[in-house]
Amino acid sequence: MMKVTPLLFSATLAALALPSGASASQAALRWFASQGYVGPEGTRIVACHGYGCSRRQVLTVDGAWLSRASAFLKAGRTSPEAERGALARVVSTYTTYLTTVIGGRPDIPGSPAQMSGVHGQMDCLDETANTTSLLLVLQERGLLTHHKVEQPESRGFFLDGRYPHFSAVIMEKTSGREWAVDPWRKAPGQRPEILPLVKWRQDS
Repeated sequence: MMKVTPLLFSATLAALALPSGASASQAALRWFASQGYVGPEGTRIVACHGYGCSRRQVLTVDGAWLSRASAFLKAGRTSPEAERGALARVVSTYTTYLTTVIGGRPDIPGSPAQMSGVHGQMDCLDETANTTSLLLVLQERGLLTHHKVEQPESRGFFLDGRYPHFSAVIMEKTSGREWAVDPWRKAPGQRPEILPLVKWRQDS
């Protein structure tokens, strides 16, 4: 069982207005504001759950967790592909920890409709906000070498026969190629999908 040491939480279900760090990705932070969510500041994150960020929990990423994440990402500095692999590992440990600390039934992948509003359950907006917050913290700490955090993207709008879906996005610095970082279909602790944004947009 994972030890409860990576993150220190100050729990609350209220939305807290935390100011956003100036050096973080402004486009990503504007997305938080447009959704009525709270972007990260420094190592503080407002984690979303309950679908549509209807429930919120404030956490502070501590040095022990950042050291582990840093070790994964340093090992992935050899190439953009290696860094994406390291990011998948970091995100998987993060989703496990969120489930452990938030409590309730472990998050069910794919956000079944009957779980809307249930404590600890996350839809794609929750997953996108939480993943983007984490990526911004990593970027703020200088832990991303080959990528930068972009504004989340969406696909589907009912009229095209697809339910709207969101994902966190990173961009490869040298090529400009964008990648979706999407844990929505995965159970906590499983590696997220990290695939070209063009391909992600085509999926149903």
